[in-house]
Amino acid sequence: MPGEARLDPRDRGYALGDGLFETMLCRGGRVPLLARHLARMRLGAEVLGMSLPAEAELAGAVAETVETNGLQDGVVRLTVSRGVPEARGLLPTGRERATVVVQAHPYEYPEELYRRGMEAITCGIRRNERSPLARIKSLSYLENVLARREAAARGADEAILLNTAGMLAGASAANVFLVRGRSLITPEVDAGALPGVARGVVVLELAPRLGLGVEERPVKPGELAAAEGCFLTNALMGIMPVRRVDGRPVGGGEARELVARLRKEWERLLSGRDPGSPSSVR
Repeated sequence: MPGEARLDPRDRGYALGDGLFETMLCRGGRVPLLARHLARMRLGAEVLGMSLPAEAELAGAVAETVETNGLQDGVVRLTVSRGVPEARGLLPTGRERATVVVQAHPYEYPEELYRRGMEAITCGIRRNERSPLARIKSLSYLENVLARREAAARGADEAILLNTAGMLAGASAANVFLVRGRSLITPEVDAGALPGVARGVVVLELAPRLGLGVEERPVKPGELAAAEGCFLTNALMGIMPVRRVDGRPVGGGEARELVARLRKEWERLLSGRDPGSPSSVR
């Protein structure tokens, strides 16, 4: 809604990071992948043991905020915390009332970034693949902030994180895909990869549409260095090519063309009606 949101400082989301969020793309005044985002938030709430408002209520709040702000193309953030506690302490009572905040504003990644591709670094921070927080979009996001700060300090756009076993997990705000021939390789969720909305679209829809194989499995860092191509995915930027990792060129030629074709299919999907369903969240 327009205006300033007033947050109770006792709210568990503010005080403890106890809550969830979804950052969603708005196109032409609608959020085309809303059903998928709400499904992932519901799964995250199950992990946290947190009650959410009904899906129709959340969807209505998103639609009303987009309409009230007159947003056509941009970003919508839905934040739901566990709410204000009855008493201080770590343990929730289960009687808290969720706090819902929806923000909407214009935003887009520059086309020039897609043309040149992102610069990435391998981050020194390790993702704990055994933590339940690795699989949800929790409000506890400082690990990702620190990873992105490291990338910026090293002159890069994005940071790629390894897990505690030294395998690829994901980027600070994206999933990672490697290109090898007609196959796409991406770290599995058990390796610490977030079940991204855009990741699910690539795995379940875009890759099969282009006749590409997909391998979800443990990925060694050396495979990234040897990959024919690399790209990142999230719901805002869609499919973003990676140009260099740790200063070394990655991909080109046919792999670059394949990533461009995937991006065209992504844009085509966004122009249609939302095909999302809870079963499509990966």
